[in-house]
Amino acid sequence: MPSELPVLTSTPARADHAVRAAGRALARLGRSDLGGHLVLVAGRDGPSDPAAEERAAARAVEHALRRRPLRLPPVPGAPAAPCPPD
Repeated sequence: MPSELPVLTSTPARADHAVRAAGRALARLGRSDLGGHLVLVAGRDGPSDPAAEERAAARAVEHALRRRPLRLPPVPGAPAAPCPPD
């Protein structure tokens, strides 16, 4: 879940590798000003390896930003832009 607060957290709380991957994805997308919360869920076979969780976290960040752009506060003096439909 994206957030305008520049803090990244996760459930479970000790998923540091996934949180770092999410931060790298935000930076790559030019949105390092954002934060959010990652929820990691183990599959049927138990927890996956850290590299797989990193790839999943990066893809989740990309998907969340494409699917639901954040509605940031307007810049004073800038013309209003229409919001995309949900």
